[in-house]
Amino acid sequence: MRIFETLADASQFARSRQHSATSAGQEEEGELWRYLRETTDFSHQLGQAYRFEDYLQGVPSTSPPYVSAALDSRQEATSRRAMALALKALAVTHGPEQARHALVLVHLVNFLADTGQLDDFADFFTHRLDYAPLAMASFATREEAEAWLKELEEPPSPARILIGDRYYLAWYSREDGSQDIARDFTIEPYIEELTARGIPPNSPSFQSRKEAESWLASHPASPFAFLSLAGEYYFAVHHKRLRRHTLHPVALSLSEWAAEKEAAKRQPSQRRTVRQSQ
Repeated sequence: MRIFETLADASQFARSRQHSATSAGQEEEGELWRYLRETTDFSHQLGQAYRFEDYLQGVPSTSPPYVSAALDSRQEATSRRAMALALKALAVTHGPEQARHALVLVHLVNFLADTGQLDDFADFFTHRLDYAPLAMASFATREEAEAWLKELEEPPSPARILIGDRYYLAWYSREDGSQDIARDFTIEPYIEELTARGIPPNSPSFQSRKEAESWLASHPASPFAFLSLAGEYYFAVHHKRLRRHTLHPVALSLSEWAAEKEAAKRQPSQRRTVRQSQ
């Protein structure tokens, strides 16, 4: 699991630098540190931790560090300026641990450039608040999702997927070969927060899901919208990359989220009870 710790440490390093730059009024530098920080999140959300780990094995160990030639052809300068900032941090950072974090950020930008993902990342970075939580694939049934997971040569590590109208987390451990698909309560907090603010009284109303989906096709939620379906409120979520919407029944979602939070509260006490009985 070391690669996950590596990405987490690099993200925290970039976050700290972003905070320092923003606090000093250096907004442009702060945005570049956010860019670098979100390369870790993008790679993690798309289940590419092990792919990045493999990429690192082929990166030449040179001084100064390798910089992808793909960056030279970029029309926009953000990726190049972010790379320059990471290289500068590497050069002036004191201590081997901090230097390792900066070098990981250098390699992440190279990784996205060499694997042709800079445009996808730029879209993620620029429009993140306009998109629903990222899901990398969509399936009608759990059986379809499990078959997909088993067929992958390198399964995600981990990544969110959609099964029907629900988020799940598909994961794989290279260390022991285990894999699974588990429910992921990622959209429910949004439903809870927005419902607490009040469901708009003029939310569109439909008698069937087919009618609602037809309307959403020409009025995509951006990324969320409330609607009424056969007299029940639903939370519509637009998944732009997957070109579909999910519809989440508000009452059921809130009930399931409340039960999940209650279960999470009980877990620490349950672990204490087990330890005390041993």
